[in-house]
Amino acid sequence: MKFAPVVSCFVAGLTVLLAACAPQTEVVKLYESAAASGKQFDRILVVTIAADAETRRRSETLISEKLRGDRVTAVPAYTETGNKPTLLQQEINDAAQRSAADAILITHFVSVDTEANVEEGRVDVIPECRGGDPADYFLYDYEMLKEPDTVRLALTVVAVTSLYDAETSERVWTVQSTCFKKASMDEVLLDEAIAISRQLRIDRLIR
Repeated sequence: MKFAPVVSCFVAGLTVLLAACAPQTEVVKLYESAAASGKQFDRILVVTIAADAETRRRSETLISEKLRGDRVTAVPAYTETGNKPTLLQQEINDAAQRSAADAILITHFVSVDTEANVEEGRVDVIPECRGGDPADYFLYDYEMLKEPDTVRLALTVVAVTSLYDAETSERVWTVQSTCFKKASMDEVLLDEAIAISRQLRIDRLIR
């Protein structure tokens, strides 16, 4: 099986500061095969290409959970191939065959932009009376207590996801999803999973 090349659209670096409300994950369709019009898939092998094995495992699990429905089965690829950061094409093909998948969904994280926002810790002044007349200012010692600074992260992540017909090896569909201003990678992975599964249903590629 030979995957068609996907042209990754990189989003220019955007400086973002932590805000109370982050924008919704943006999804842009890059490709949809006219030949696949009206075709739906009900057993999908979910593959994530990530920098580390844990991100791959978490992403495949979340996307699979969001894809599953009454008539849709989603199989995280790591359950077939083992949990490692990289996969060979033949390993993906073999995993699809073993799991009887009729489609392969591959998500690739192409850009991760991290912005750190440092909030200075509050400084409190604590007076302590040394004795004598409490009204006498000069009988007091003053201690300054400083709370540690807080570092808050704002992550902007771009992913490109493609769906392949396992029977014909043809690429059916590709989207780019951009997740803005998230405080952790876990939030990113959840929002990306929701956006990808929602778009597949909107485009009627799954039930």
